[in-house]
Amino acid sequence: MSIEHFDTFERLQNIRQQLDELTRRFSTGEAFGGWIPPLDVLDEGKQYRILMDIPGVKNEDLELQEEGNTVTLAGVRYLPETDHIKQERPSGQFRRSVDLPEAIVPGSAQASLKSGVLEVTIQKDRSKGKKGKR
Repeated sequence: MSIEHFDTFERLQNIRQQLDELTRRFSTGEAFGGWIPPLDVLDEGKQYRILMDIPGVKNEDLELQEEGNTVTLAGVRYLPETDHIKQERPSGQFRRSVDLPEAIVPGSAQASLKSGVLEVTIQKDRSKGKKGKR
């Protein structure tokens, strides 16, 4: 009987985690169908720094796009091709877009991937000023 209780508890915990993920996806406005790696955006005066946790993703599976004040980071994480007894780590495609508050210098993005953390620095375009100023 205690084994059934443990299975029930584990199932409820799994449902709770799925609901938390669903809530996070709704709140970020990201598309469904993939996974959403967490990220931080730092304002460092002359540049922005974006940090994204993407362990297990390879350099060749990443894409960075700049359009106006928006930076989009996309990629894919593949699972090992083997039978899983349990799978909790997300996999598949991801896409995150970040709207920055100030204009950026086109083509200034520099990216590096170290220890599963993607770090992107983007220079601010000081000649255009802050978005929304007249």
